[in-house]
Amino acid sequence: MKEHVTVLDNINNVDVVNMASDMVKIPSFSFMENQEKEMAAYIEDLFYEEGIPVSKTEVEPGRFNVTAWLRGTGSGKSLMLSGHLDTVPPYDLENPFSGRVEGGKLYGRGSCDMKGPLASMIAAIIGIHRSGIRLEGDLYFTGVIDEEERGKGVEYLANNGPHTQAAVIGEPTGMQIAIGHKGLEWIKIIVYGKKVHGGKMDRGINAILMASKLIEYIYAYYVPKLNRRIHPILGHPTINIGKINGGDQPSTVPGTCTIEIDRRWIPEESLDQVYKELREIIETLQKQDPKFRAEVLGIFTPGELIPHRPFCTDPEDPLIHSIHCAMDSIGCKKKDLIAFPAWSDAGILSGYTKTKCVVMGPGDLTLAHSAHESISTGDLKKAALLYGALALEYCGVER
Repeated sequence: MKEHVTVLDNINNVDVVNMASDMVKIPSFSFMENQEKEMAAYIEDLFYEEGIPVSKTEVEPGRFNVTAWLRGTGSGKSLMLSGHLDTVPPYDLENPFSGRVEGGKLYGRGSCDMKGPLASMIAAIIGIHRSGIRLEGDLYFTGVIDEEERGKGVEYLANNGPHTQAAVIGEPTGMQIAIGHKGLEWIKIIVYGKKVHGGKMDRGINAILMASKLIEYIYAYYVPKLNRRIHPILGHPTINIGKINGGDQPSTVPGTCTIEIDRRWIPEESLDQVYKELREIIETLQKQDPKFRAEVLGIFTPGELIPHRPFCTDPEDPLIHSIHCAMDSIGCKKKDLIAFPAWSDAGILSGYTKTKCVVMGPGDLTLAHSAHESISTGDLKKAALLYGALALEYCGVER
């Protein structure tokens, strides 16, 4: 259609690579003061210069969500393109904020996760605006804070809006359509022993030894049980013991040992069930050995985070149909529907609003957080076209 050609031509004329490079040059990593403030200001200026309505909201002191929008006629479905403004720290990535473009790739922290995808979303909205066409449904962009830590940006979004009928979260999927992911809970189990001098170890209870029995039981008996619970899209739930800490020094029998767990859960499970099953394991071990004592706790204090529930969008939802149509319209081969292997803001939006979500963005997830983070510049341009075509398909175009 003529409208599609006009919009896609305008998107092609937006310098998405330079935009993404500029964003990479802006540090916004975890534990910085006013972490996302400069990123939000940069994006606000981009939209303001184009004459696109935009606003910033201070979610936490010095930390801002940014929202832009194109109002439709009111006769179509509303869509949100959303991503997070923060990144993980540089760690061992060399020249993390260079924004270097070389050999068809953009390098630096956030290039893949997810300043590159953000730039593609912004380019799509700018291209639509420049084309002069009007959509039937509202189109929003939201850039949110704190995804890499507590998710306070998307929590604010879920509680306060804007709310749309559908949303695309631009995490790196290689533009595959991830229609769901598992829920996420971080849990700690404190195993209690009896601290004594190592010379009298027979009078103590070694908490590290007791914790090893718990770990052995989890992997020998609980993991196989989880592996038998299969969701058709999300697969089976998982448990990972990612951290262990116990004892004071070699010549003291340790009185406590704490293990920290990443538990991914599927819609057929509940969060109460997740905790109940771990407590049942402790009860089993107590029956086997009366000296075994432990308690299960959430890592975060009650009320600090809203539960990170799993989500899965119906493969027949109109959003999925529109994505496939958009892929056809730009000559992109249709992608299989997949599960996103990590957590994303889609879990909160889908779980606490009526928004239908997918996770879909340019980039390779294996490069995110790594010492080799980069993204293909060609993929940034293709993603911008696909986001734009999707907006036309899902929101509709005024005739």
